[in-house]
Amino acid sequence: MLLIQQFVQPKVCGYPRLKGPSFCFLITHTSGQKLLFDLSVRQDFENLAPTVVDAIRNPLHDWHLSTSRDVSEVLSDNEVRLPDVRAIIWSHFHFDHVGNPALFPAGTKLIVGPGSRAAIGNGYPNEPDAPVLASDWEGRELVELDFGDNGDILQIGQFKALDWFGDGSFFILHTPGHAVGHLCGLARVEEDSYVLMAGDCAHHPGEFRPSSLAPLYSPSSTNYQSSQTSGYGQTAPFFQPAKNYTHDYNECLATLEGIAQFDAEDNVFLLLAHDNHALSLFEEKDDLGMRWLFPEKSIDRWRKEGLKQAVHWKFLADFGRLVD
Repeated sequence: MLLIQQFVQPKVCGYPRLKGPSFCFLITHTSGQKLLFDLSVRQDFENLAPTVVDAIRNPLHDWHLSTSRDVSEVLSDNEVRLPDVRAIIWSHFHFDHVGNPALFPAGTKLIVGPGSRAAIGNGYPNEPDAPVLASDWEGRELVELDFGDNGDILQIGQFKALDWFGDGSFFILHTPGHAVGHLCGLARVEEDSYVLMAGDCAHHPGEFRPSSLAPLYSPSSTNYQSSQTSGYGQTAPFFQPAKNYTHDYNECLATLEGIAQFDAEDNVFLLLAHDNHALSLFEEKDDLGMRWLFPEKSIDRWRKEGLKQAVHWKFLADFGRLVD
């Protein structure tokens, strides 16, 4: 759990903390190739780079973390061979996304966004203040993506993108702002249905909902906004990102506008890395006792099952009695 004012503004009395998961996505191509988008938090997070451990333990931050297993163990226990994972894509190099790549075979590539290699340097212990461990990529190929002007670069919405498999099934989007080289994943899960793995483009859905493209027609939400966020109406988000936890604030705001365009599309299911309401939906069991979590069910059928509609405004419950 994290103090909400560290990540979003304005501060809301009576709603002090963000609580949520750190999602990891297993992507399986029709050819059988597998990718991972993010690796969540490693089980032994006390063995992260010292500068990160110090931040986690800093009483002023007041962070509370818990994790029971590494992603590699979850996969192995459910008959996914680690050598079959061709690449790990870090949305960015913050500790709650990088996991422990060293647990994967050397043949698994590590994919990072533009500028990441310079930002992480040679890793700890080669550089005492490095934010990641050198062991995360030692002995494996570290690939920094280039979204410069060349024939392979696409434009999807307002973002530059790469078609990973070359068949329109999975795109990597350059979504700068929150961190150096921040990336999103856009997977086509059905002919005209997509999942947008949005990482930390936002830490709360209220940073891009509601919007002019997807307004909220609830009198209670209007009352809340008029009293808490002067100048905002039912077509403007509840929150803005906090500047202290943003690498480039203007880019972050532009990225939020960009993902809001995706979010307004009926055929795109946007998932933030730390959306607790999405997790609560995924953990609900169906009549057969199955959940929308690996290995039980894939979210490929999100559109037919109405998952987006079920979770889209669920975050309003965070405001509790603050909403009239």
